[in-house]
Amino acid sequence: MDITPINLLPQGVEFKAQGKIWKIIADQSDPLLVVQVRDGDAYQTSFAAIEPQKQAIIWQNFTLEENWWVGMSAMYQRILLLHTYPDTQKPQPQGLIALDVVSQEVLWQTKEFNFYEVVNNKIVVTSSTTSGDFYLTIDIKTGKVLERFQELSTGLTRKNENKSMIFPFHYQDEMAYFQTVAVFLKKKFNLQIVQAVDYLEYDNFIIISYFYDNAGDLMNNLLVLDQNGQVLFHQNIEKQLTGIGLDTFFVFKNELFFVKHKTLLQSLKF
Repeated sequence: MDITPINLLPQGVEFKAQGKIWKIIADQSDPLLVVQVRDGDAYQTSFAAIEPQKQAIIWQNFTLEENWWVGMSAMYQRILLLHTYPDTQKPQPQGLIALDVVSQEVLWQTKEFNFYEVVNNKIVVTSSTTSGDFYLTIDIKTGKVLERFQELSTGLTRKNENKSMIFPFHYQDEMAYFQTVAVFLKKKFNLQIVQAVDYLEYDNFIIISYFYDNAGDLMNNLLVLDQNGQVLFHQNIEKQLTGIGLDTFFVFKNELFFVKHKTLLQSLKF
């Protein structure tokens, strides 16, 4: 099922990684993204910082002393919170490393706290040295403890969301919404989709990331329509998949972001 590539939307930022793009997070207070890249051959994890509105790669190929068993927790006020995995047999995020994204300077690090969530402009952590549930809020710039709680107040309840990043709804093939999208794509474009679909209505746009079978290979295409059903973008973003993925695209600061063939981050402007 080949398609004719279409792109009528303005190009935004583009970042080519020297490895697999593993995770992308957004600053919850600034128009800033950080990309985590993993090179499985070299056993190396690196990071890149991007300012999409300026179409600028601030820096890339940044590594820490621990450059494999490391991951991203959150980013706030241009400070990236990272964690490590001390026990490689049971990978569980532990500790915190605070990195100033502008200067690439490590501001502080600790093994005593584990990241919990950014809630109401507060960095909530748990104590790894105290038994039972114990919560603290900390100053992200210094790591100093501001408040301690045995229980979280309602206002600090974990929400597990970054409101600055808008992700699609993910519909599996047994769900009614999947069938609705499948019928629409079949009637309008004669597309036969399988397994799952990511769907989002954003402003006057419809964004659909669908999977299909191509001679036994599982493929993933991205489709963008306007409110009148005109195709604004339609391209393949992944080939020969071994399974379906979640969150195959997201919207951030009025731009559509997606990873193409695991190594290329691109954005389109609405």
